[in-house]
Amino acid sequence: MADALNRYGLWDHLSAELRESAMTEVATGCYPLDFGLLFEQVEFFADGEELAEGGVDRFLRKLAPALVRYGVALEVETVRDADDYTVSINGIRCVVLRSADWESDPWALSTVRPLAVVNQLLAAAGRSALRAHTLYAGANDGLVLLMDPRAAEAMRASGLFPEHELPAPAKL
Repeated sequence: MADALNRYGLWDHLSAELRESAMTEVATGCYPLDFGLLFEQVEFFADGEELAEGGVDRFLRKLAPALVRYGVALEVETVRDADDYTVSINGIRCVVLRSADWESDPWALSTVRPLAVVNQLLAAAGRSALRAHTLYAGANDGLVLLMDPRAAEAMRASGLFPEHELPAPAKL
């Protein structure tokens, strides 16, 4: 699995020495999504409550520098809408939350919906297979990982991790 994660670019931002260390740790059974190695390069905090309460534009602005490397320059603004919480992401209207969504899982929805638009933009840019994935979507300690879907699939195929510890692609 360590070779697959390396091949699919999980540690591309690391020096050769750190990359080798990460691969060795994973090969000996450590969880591969080491926050200390991935923070603000691959892995980002996504507090579901903050996102649901109007924080999507602020969150996407924090994510924006990492996305530029993959050909996506984000332009985000909150759209004034009487009933719904809506943002515009590069001109794409994204309804983050509808009034009725507060009855279901608003924190998860406000995490996944904008990231699904980011994934559309990444696909359109065509520079990389990288997409936004989530861990603990909607939780206060939710995470977003910018990673190749094949890396997430390699983790899943290993059978080493429970489902809740596997990154899920952000899609509608």
